[in-house]
Amino acid sequence: MIAPFISPILVAVLFVLGCLHLLWAFGSNFPCANEQALARAVVGRRGITKMPSAFSCVMVALCLFAAAVLAAWLGGYFSLPLPSVIQKGVLVLAGLAAGTVFLGRGIIGVLPAFERSSPESPFLTLNRRVYSPLSFLIGLGFILLVLSLPNWSWRLGIA
Repeated sequence: MIAPFISPILVAVLFVLGCLHLLWAFGSNFPCANEQALARAVVGRRGITKMPSAFSCVMVALCLFAAAVLAAWLGGYFSLPLPSVIQKGVLVLAGLAAGTVFLGRGIIGVLPAFERSSPESPFLTLNRRVYSPLSFLIGLGFILLVLSLPNWSWRLGIA
């Protein structure tokens, strides 16, 4: 039974990340001193001085909140009134998609080509130490949640 352990952790992490993006959308510079320092820490593009638009930050926040809801759904904390075959199919596809996106971000984020495209000093260090490993772990969490769905876990012995 790994879903009851992994799901709440994913929900909490994704919810906090979504809230951070909402704060940035509404003009907060948390946790940095000013907008330029924040942009250099979280975006990292060469010569960046301003954060992306509020719309972009809100869209990322909504995607993170949707991923948090998906993690809760995969963990069995709620279900939708759908036939079980359809519900499981949607869960598997959405969970694998989310896992692939986050795993991809975690892996691509440490490739030299990615690092050359975002060379600003705080971002590069934060990306290596926090952003990419966290993305990879979130993706791994989604994959494990999909594999722990009923009638799947017996194949891998991770029930």
